Amino acid sequence: METNNTLRQGFHVVEALLEKNPSNIKKIFIPANREDKRIDILTAKARQLGISVEKKKKLKKDPEALLIKESLLTQQDLKEVLDQTDKGTTLLLIDNLSDPRNLGACIRSAAVANITGVVINKFHCAPVTETVRKVSAGGTESIPIYQVSNFINVIKMLKEKGLEVIGTSEKSSTSYLQLDMNKPIAVVVGSEEKGIREQTLKSCDHIVNLSSNKLFSSLNVSVASSIMIFEINRQKI
Repeated sequence: METNNTLRQGFHVVEALLEKNPSNIKKIFIPANREDKRIDILTAKARQLGISVEKKKKLKKDPEALLIKESLLTQQDLKEVLDQTDKGTTLLLIDNLSDPRNLGACIRSAAVANITGVVINKFHCAPVTETVRKVSAGGTESIPIYQVSNFINVIKMLKEKGLEVIGTSEKSSTSYLQLDMNKPIAVVVGSEEKGIREQTLKSCDHIVNLSSNKLFSSLNVSVASSIMIFEINRQKI
């Protein structure tokens, strides 16, 4: 039986699955009446990988992929990854963000930047829904996403593994450009309305702002995420 937990919709999402995790695809469904180059390429790649492709009349535009199992990564999975931390390790931690479209945009930026992974506060953040996947344009299937229940404990673990944790806040007097980020880094962002929760901020090694404009000091969280992770990438080149 198909469920929302194991069904993925959209070209970007299905293409990303075929590229990154084809072994978790049970079957692909394509629109019965659609015939064009993009659908032909996707179908050919799926069959080349030994994945069954079936036409579905209910689909009008986009393909679907039925997964063998839902891909949920936890704090334990994150810990195993951090056992191999090096200078190139970069994580994006998302705290206190309820807007699924902003969450999807943050994940998309993280995937484009090809950072180590995204950590989501399970109880203080929007869940990874179909809207998040669609906005991420395949990002949710292209980068590891760890859903954790206790951000403070996770930040403590990151520090123990050698990562420097940087929080973002418009109230900080320190510019993000003042920091040396050519090292293992975890960046924490929150919503532009509420920001990062106070206890999370207190756990960070540094708190930085991204704008010197006194009239418009707050950036959209997805923009803020992009600025931070691409600056980190620039410094690590």
